Amino acid sequence: MKDVKLKSMKFKAVDDASAAFSFQGYLSTYGNTDRDGDVIDKGAFDTYVQANPTVPMLYGHDYNQVIGKLALTIDDKGLVATGSFNEEDPLAIKIEQLIKMGALTAMSVGMAVKDYEPFDKEQPFGGWEIKSAEVYEGSIVPVPANPEAQIVSAKSADQVSQLSKQIAEMQLEIKRNQVLSHFKN
Repeated sequence: MKDVKLKSMKFKAVDDASAAFSFQGYLSTYGNTDRDGDVIDKGAFDTYVQANPTVPMLYGHDYNQVIGKLALTIDDKGLVATGSFNEEDPLAIKIEQLIKMGALTAMSVGMAVKDYEPFDKEQPFGGWEIKSAEVYEGSIVPVPANPEAQIVSAKSADQVSQLSKQIAEMQLEIKRNQVLSHFKN
């Protein structure tokens, strides 16, 4: 009988709610022609996103520059990504700062096309109607292929904390008024 040795590792879960900064935007949109001449059909990402709702967030599609993660959802306009940064990575912190100041506002989807139709059969490598694709990553980029792939909102932990404090103060004021109203009668 062989000796069996077990190895164990400890993992620390990171709570997204504690992230210092997050943003939301479109990695891709449906129905518009991008700078490469491609058009993404509505529903092209549905199957993949249902099975894989989180992908790495990169800078400039560089797999050596993973700066965080993106949670993916789909709406009527396109592929929505909610991003959170790796706060331990100097590049991620730099990209976060550039987003905060408005210097970087665009996103881009890294995908593998699974089903497509060329718009011009004589030029099969020209623009495509993309019917199905797998999402491998999402990137923050200076210039996106799809001009509609933009960051639409951003929030810092300070903003969330300030809003939470205001809500707590309002709730306290409501309770105070309720108690005082009992003494007035």
